[in-house]
Amino acid sequence: MPAATLSRDEVIERILAAFRRYGYEGSSLSRLSEATGLGRSSLYHYFPNGKEDMGSAAMAAVGTWFTQNVLCTLDGRDAPALRLQRFASKLTEYYANGFTPCLMDVFTIGEAGSLFQQHLGGRMRALMSLLAAVAEEAGVDKVEAAIRAENAVVSIQGSLIVSRAIGNNGPFLRMIENLPGNLVSVQTN
Repeated sequence: MPAATLSRDEVIERILAAFRRYGYEGSSLSRLSEATGLGRSSLYHYFPNGKEDMGSAAMAAVGTWFTQNVLCTLDGRDAPALRLQRFASKLTEYYANGFTPCLMDVFTIGEAGSLFQQHLGGRMRALMSLLAAVAEEAGVDKVEAAIRAENAVVSIQGSLIVSRAIGNNGPFLRMIENLPGNLVSVQTN
């Protein structure tokens, strides 16, 4: 598809793919131009503040998609375990079975970390809060639910990194399989 016919959303999608592949710092304007098929001046037309605007646009696109397709699975009247299974299934889809890196991961390193840390921290806290609320609905104590939610986010991110590092998505898939139970199982002493 010629670059001139790309919508802004398609440009952002291609920029997002470049950020996921090369990281923020590794996504030079040359690489971003190549990924989108747009010249530098056209990129600056879409994104006047350059790469920082591109990063913000990529995060906004991911945030919108993630909210509409993944986080929405945590709402509803179904049993918490069922909602968490749907959540885990959507995570599997979003991360392509553990082979696609999380934008939050690649945006916490180097220059991007200082530019986007506050925004990313807010997203992580919001996700942990949603997961903790579902665990509480399942009867898990409030403090324990918060700990489990934090551990779940650590497991998601960690399993993505480990899977990528070893070239095997087994760690991610095992984490996905265990995620609902780890969040909502009520343990007796």
